[in-house]
Amino acid sequence: MSEEEVIQYLLSTPDFFIRNSDVLESLTLPHPVSGNVVSLLEYQVSVLQKSTAGYRSQFERLVDVARENESTMQKSRRLILAGLNCESLDDFSMVVGDMVRDDFQVPYHSLILFGDVTDSSVRTHNLVNEGSDLSHTSGFTECFCGILPANEMNYLFSDDADQIHSVAVLPLLSRSGGEVKKCGVLVLGDKTPTAFSKDKGSLFLQYLADLLSAILLRLLK
Repeated sequence: MSEEEVIQYLLSTPDFFIRNSDVLESLTLPHPVSGNVVSLLEYQVSVLQKSTAGYRSQFERLVDVARENESTMQKSRRLILAGLNCESLDDFSMVVGDMVRDDFQVPYHSLILFGDVTDSSVRTHNLVNEGSDLSHTSGFTECFCGILPANEMNYLFSDDADQIHSVAVLPLLSRSGGEVKKCGVLVLGDKTPTAFSKDKGSLFLQYLADLLSAILLRLLK
């Protein structure tokens, strides 16, 4: 009789060891760690403990994800409500500053609008100029994490540029009618290289960029 046949027989006859308790009592198995011989019951307890530990670890990961999702939802809610109350581009700039500082604890950020924007103290930049100081940064239509060329870092962050070792670029775009129009950019900066590393996902950053773009477009009309 093969091992597979034995397994199938025991599975189809769950009361076998109840009816043959003397066989059960004589069974011994090596401990999975120490290698010492233990009873079947001890072995089962050991397997169950490992299984329980695995489930506990998985449950804790799910709890962490749930907490992170709740935090993301709350941050998004605050941003949307604050954005609805914006009446000017200066209000928008204040909302961005509060979000970066209070919700994300990011030490550096630079908000720049493209084109001629009047009646606002928000920094602007003309993309038409050749050899633009933001030629690399302005080229993104999706969020980017990593580091930018030195000249653009200096343009964005001035004297703080040397303190920043990773950035996240959030393009502020209009996609009306299927045409992409670059309206501005928000660049977040951090002192640690891993804060916005390339191997990290940018799904939430893209979601954030879309929200900010929607708020900005309402004010630019």
